[in-house]
Amino acid sequence: EAGATALAAQAQVSQPRASQVLRNLHEQKLVERVARGRWRPHREALLDRFLAEYPGPGGSERYWYTLDSPAAIAVRAARMLEDQLAVSADVGPDLILAWRRPSEVILYVKKLVDASGLGLVEAQGKHDANVIIRMPDDQSVFPVPALVADVQGVEIGLADPSQMIWDLHALGGADRTEAAGKLYKWLLTRP
Repeated sequence: EAGATALAAQAQVSQPRASQVLRNLHEQKLVERVARGRWRPHREALLDRFLAEYPGPGGSERYWYTLDSPAAIAVRAARMLEDQLAVSADVGPDLILAWRRPSEVILYVKKLVDASGLGLVEAQGKHDANVIIRMPDDQSVFPVPALVADVQGVEIGLADPSQMIWDLHALGGADRTEAAGKLYKWLLTRP
């Protein structure tokens, strides 16, 4: 139940812009005013709306292949890129709520990456890739504050959970849809 000023700081926008967005969300019954300057989100409705309408993160996307596990690539990328990385499906959700064995990884990066430093080989296309590196236009994939998982003593930055759910659906498959459902429920129960 944050105020517009706190939300503006977190989203890195001006307070008037945050107030404008909150008024718009209020008109759509996605948030409610609970006290002077305080707002309560309707979390499930907001998440459903995001998943239904989000066009994707945009930006550039490259496809790679490795014989190493996707989780090992995420660890290697975290060592190389530190806070310039956010890991998503399949590895990111598995680090939050283990449900399926990761077979692919999406690495969101803030700067260009020399994929050869990660031991990757360029794939012919999306169909034969198990590593996707995206430099997104939408910076909301990098959560504020950062969401981090510790793997073998390495801190791995994770993508925003709503982005991970979207990515699981976009990658497709019944097992990913099931994992997305588990992550969806987990996200709605977070404080």
